[in-house]
Amino acid sequence: MADVPVREKEELILEEGSLLTDYPSVEYRGVFINDEEELEKWVKLHMGEETIGVKTYEKIFELLLRLKGNYIWPAMHVNSFNMKRENGELADRMGLVAGTSHCDMLMRSNHREWRPWLEKKGYRDVEYDYSVPGRNREILEEYWRESVIQNQDFEVSYTLGMRGIHDSGFETRSLAGLSGQELIQAKIKLLEQVIGAQQRILAETLGEEACENTMKTFVPYKEVLELYDNGLQVPEELTLIWANDNYGYIRRYPNEQERRRKGGNGLYYHNSYWAPPGGSYLFICSIPLAHTGNELYKAWQEGIRKVWVMNIGALKPLEQEIEFYLRYAWEAGKENALTRNVDAYLEWWINTTFSGNHGAEMADVLNTFSQVTNVRKVEQMDTDAFSQTAYGDEASARMEQYRELCTRGGRVYEQLPKEERDAFFQLCLMKLHAAYFTNAMFYYGDRSALCARQGKGQAAELYTRYCREFDDARRRLLLYYGKVMAGGKWEGILTPEDYPPPRTAMYPACVPPLGSFEKKLLADCWNEEPGLYFVKPVRKWIQLANAGEGELAYRIEAPGWLGLSEMEGTVGAEKRILVQVKEEPWKKELWKKTAGSLGQEELILEGALRIICDETEQCLEIPVRADFSRFMESCAAGRVQEQEAHLEDGGILWAAAEDAENGEAGVFAGWKRIPRLGRGGGSLMEARKEGAELKYSFYIEKAGRFLLELHRFPTLDSVGRIRILCAVDGGKSC
Repeated sequence: MADVPVREKEELILEEGSLLTDYPSVEYRGVFINDEEELEKWVKLHMGEETIGVKTYEKIFELLLRLKGNYIWPAMHVNSFNMKRENGELADRMGLVAGTSHCDMLMRSNHREWRPWLEKKGYRDVEYDYSVPGRNREILEEYWRESVIQNQDFEVSYTLGMRGIHDSGFETRSLAGLSGQELIQAKIKLLEQVIGAQQRILAETLGEEACENTMKTFVPYKEVLELYDNGLQVPEELTLIWANDNYGYIRRYPNEQERRRKGGNGLYYHNSYWAPPGGSYLFICSIPLAHTGNELYKAWQEGIRKVWVMNIGALKPLEQEIEFYLRYAWEAGKENALTRNVDAYLEWWINTTFSGNHGAEMADVLNTFSQVTNVRKVEQMDTDAFSQTAYGDEASARMEQYRELCTRGGRVYEQLPKEERDAFFQLCLMKLHAAYFTNAMFYYGDRSALCARQGKGQAAELYTRYCREFDDARRRLLLYYGKVMAGGKWEGILTPEDYPPPRTAMYPACVPPLGSFEKKLLADCWNEEPGLYFVKPVRKWIQLANAGEGELAYRIEAPGWLGLSEMEGTVGAEKRILVQVKEEPWKKELWKKTAGSLGQEELILEGALRIICDETEQCLEIPVRADFSRFMESCAAGRVQEQEAHLEDGGILWAAAEDAENGEAGVFAGWKRIPRLGRGGGSLMEARKEGAELKYSFYIEKAGRFLLELHRFPTLDSVGRIRILCAVDGGKSC
């Protein structure tokens, strides 16, 4: 639904073989319009409808058909699909199969249908609770039966089972006196009664043959999964729809018995989720395509092939993710499927959509963006989420990444024809800048607090102002998206600050200075250490500041073996000066020697930086030391790969390349390398067999107790186990 200009281009069938004439890999491929308040707001402004209705669904259905989708769970927050029979007629006429999610049974949308239906019928004292026998249960069956009657002429899928209204838990008031296993077994018996009654309603209304040929689904989600795991009997012809954990991680696959079910298995996958504060991601999807692709690959391999449905919120701005998901569902398991390589896919996607052949550049920008942003989603940013005093200022490194991505995206924007720029902005630039501005808001809020603690009054005041300016910049970005871009065509559909709970992080805390500060030169080091210590040829920094108002002049005296980005100048709020061991000719020759021929005196250098301020009569001294002995040993052994030599102290030096399997790049024995999924910018290593080993070398200056931090990709079976053994130098595992 981006404003992509119509250009002459080859159809997909001509570019990549006969995909359009092949049978799809997944039988039912679609989306769930969920948390759709913004879509309804847009509809009221632009579609001439009071809520999402026939006119809007016609556009959505057309979009799905263009993307080779054929299935939809329609909106359920703002209205019900059943509210107008014309909705179902349109879907059936256009070839879309409609269904409902895990909390809406037999095509009902309880949140918007149950109370109005009761009022229309004149029923009083009725609960949405099948455990209450007699009249209450009869009215529930009447409610479901009328929905089946309304949809009996259409091809739809019916969800069976029961949960509470609007995604609440299974309501069982009559079982309130039970607990433990007794309660679980009573709930199981009750839910089996519910499914039996729903099966009977379908058979009586549709007829036995039509009922048998209609897709029926059961979603073991949240508390219903516990009942399923404790013995709930689900009829063989029902399709089991497995849900991920709401954040893109599939936690359960069908076992051998479930894979053989007549109804098959399906997948409910989130690329959008509305949760309590701090858990949502409805503004911008940052789940990497590499993540989604890897999860979908495993789902296909594990036999989930009947239906795939993706939670997409209000539809925009998930254009990239929707098209990728639906295409993957079409071509999963096929040889040379484009979606198996996310860089190649995005290169094709950009080049197909825009002129200028910018696909390779923007594929790298977009995939890097999602990898960086997924570490901490825009919607979940918070105070002190990233340290400014550890890992060489982790927060600042993220800011540099975002600035670079925005710059690269901006260069492509400037090279595009004017008629393509709005589409490029909404598909690419908006999320780059929104993430940059949001991270900057919190970065400068955190920095104001840090500087206040360090006594840097001028800097604390400056960063408080920066924080507020970036907050304002994000609002102006959203205003441009809604009011200016494409002549205001998409006004109302992207308003992340409008709905409670907020769909994005807001109002970062700042610490402005209280009172005045005297002029004084301050200096601090990388990671707030007492000095600069080098064990590899990397760049580090010192930071100068004037605590009070105005600027101070300074000069720096340094050992000859150190190179500084600046030796003298003036400093106001703050200034960062880069420091690096020089690579003089003797150093370059040193790299060629073997570890055994090196003397310690050649590898250990010591001295100090002296920072002098005449105005305040200060001379600040910072010790510096370089010890490359262990690093040179690794070089001599061929263990340091060129691309890894830039890693900071404490980072991984060497992966066990001698374990490479069959010479395949990036694949180690027992491990699969998945690019663009590492937390720090690298790859995810996925074990392919029990007992697979990875080896890394590292260097420490002294003995002691150290913390080993492992970042694990949480794709476990919900009842599975994982064990990790760690050992140093072949010693005892821990």
